[in-house]
Amino acid sequence: MNKFAFVVFASFAFVGCSQPAPSGTSTAAVTVSATPAAASAPDREAAVAHLRKTAAALEAKNYQEAAAYFKLPEGAPPDAVAKEMGKLLEKREISAAGVETLAKDGKWGSLKEVFGDKGVRWSDRAKVPIDQCYALGKDPAEVAFFWDGSKFLIFRLDDVGKL
Repeated sequence: MNKFAFVVFASFAFVGCSQPAPSGTSTAAVTVSATPAAASAPDREAAVAHLRKTAAALEAKNYQEAAAYFKLPEGAPPDAVAKEMGKLLEKREISAAGVETLAKDGKWGSLKEVFGDKGVRWSDRAKVPIDQCYALGKDPAEVAFFWDGSKFLIFRLDDVGKL
C-alpha cells in the first residue's frame, strides 16, 4: 500500500501531514475554501456544517472539493487524493445520515476532552497542536478537526457512516 493510502485509511489519521494549511486554500491545490466558522472561534455548529459539506461533496463525487475539507499530507498527489476520497463512502467512513446522527447525539469538545490520550496520539501523528484540535464522537464514530485560526480541517474521520 502506498504511503498516501496508508495515511488515509489507517483510521483516517493523516499521519504524514506536516504543514499548516494556509488560510483560504487547501493543500490539494484547489480553490474551494473550507468551511469558516461564523465567528472567529471554533464551535460545534461550524464543525457540523463542515462535516455536512464534506459528506455532500463526497456523495456528489466532487473529490477535489472534498479534499479541501481535510488536512492532507504535504505533497499528496491530487489523483491519489481523489482515488482515496472515492473510497470513503463505500467503506462507510461517512454518510449524510451518519453526520446528522453525530450532529444530534455526538459529544463535542476539545480533542483531548472527547477522546483522551487517544486523541493526543492522533494530533501528534497529524503534527497539529493539540490545543487547536476539536472532536465530535459517538461510538463508533470519530471525527477530529484541526482549527487553523479561520476554518476547520478534518484529520481523522472514522465510522460516521456506520451510525
